Amino acid sequence: MSQDRMRRLEELPRLRGETETIRAMVRLYCWAHHPNDVNPDDPDRVCPACRSFLDYALKRLACCPYGEEKPVCEKCRIHCYKPAERETAREVMRWAGPRLIWRHPVMAVRHVFDSMRPAPEKPRNRASPAAAPAAKPAPDAKADVKAETPAAEASKNGRTAD
Repeated sequence: MSQDRMRRLEELPRLRGETETIRAMVRLYCWAHHPNDVNPDDPDRVCPACRSFLDYALKRLACCPYGEEKPVCEKCRIHCYKPAERETAREVMRWAGPRLIWRHPVMAVRHVFDSMRPAPEKPRNRASPAAAPAAKPAPDAKADVKAETPAAEASKNGRTAD
């Protein structure tokens, strides 16, 4: 994985917040479900299985095409996790989410407010301003008059053309 991509997790505020949230949730889940397997040398102090899931989740987050507009995972329209990891994420988030409010109340409230935002469209479906067609100029009134035929002009005035 490119360091540029992983640097996005630190540079973009939304992704930085999502990184903190997923780290906290995995940590809470691991400490409750795998207390004997926790690796004291790990920076997040999680077991090897949770470390591999956390690394996977952070890689997927770093590659998120939404960037600063990223919705919470629950409302995301792009399924970027593999099925097995998606199920692990659901399990971790379902267990740790309600408990997050006691350990990290500000983070939990921010996550609740973020979940109220509507998910944006998929980035590949959005038309970029450069790709949008330019507006056609208004037709010239004189050009319309010249284009009319004598029959059309006569019917406009209420007469019939002879």
